[in-house]
Amino acid sequence: MRIGITERGDAGIDFMWEKKLSAVDGAILITKSLNKTFRQKVLALHTKGFPVIVHCTCTGWGGTVIESNVPKYEMQLEWLEEFVRDGFPAQNIVMRIDPIFPTRSGLNKVRELLGSFQKMNIGLPERITRIRVSILDEYRHVKRRFIQHGFQPIYGNSMFANEQQIQEVANLLNQFAKDNPMLRFETCAEESLFKKLDPEHVRCTGCVGIEDMTIMGLPTDELRLYENPQHRKGCHCLSCKTELLERKHPCAHGCLYCYWT
Repeated sequence: MRIGITERGDAGIDFMWEKKLSAVDGAILITKSLNKTFRQKVLALHTKGFPVIVHCTCTGWGGTVIESNVPKYEMQLEWLEEFVRDGFPAQNIVMRIDPIFPTRSGLNKVRELLGSFQKMNIGLPERITRIRVSILDEYRHVKRRFIQHGFQPIYGNSMFANEQQIQEVANLLNQFAKDNPMLRFETCAEESLFKKLDPEHVRCTGCVGIEDMTIMGLPTDELRLYENPQHRKGCHCLSCKTELLERKHPCAHGCLYCYWT
């Protein structure tokens, strides 16, 4: 069993993943660009019966210097709504807020985004119930990019959020989850955040997890389905996970926080 995923780039602008589908049993496609071409390709796969889940990544920073080539979140949500209305099942969609900036302006972006998402979601024929979240990792090269664009590093000399910053993110998500009990948040390799989130509304699960396998109609009883094969602290991804994109450099979106140097 092999499940392909697009973590090295963006599946909505790099279609290299198409060439590798014959070597996998299902795919999880992550994109900030639910453009018409991408949607048509995915709908065609779904129509043919190929198991596919789409992570719609939307941070609220689209159209700003932070994500200069990413569509504004209003456009991303509009495309997401069209995607569901065109027939792609809502249960196969994950709303992904990755990364969250644990600053005042960053949390305001998340509040605005979540509010708009929920208004759109209520009007859909099927509701999207899964939201994956992750907090910004501020690598050294990311700090340099921020400084080059006139921003001060968020974490000082550290690469990761401190306890207070994590708590502020948790407070926001906990309140939204309380107000919207039909939704469920998910995290992976975010142990510090997970400990502060309401366990009634949050699960710690990999980007390729048992629920994904179940949604895609794939068996979950194979011995190879153990967790964290790469031994990354806190990761819960299954061992059947394999990358579908080959390029090892920033994609055309040009996000300042990109982990590629």
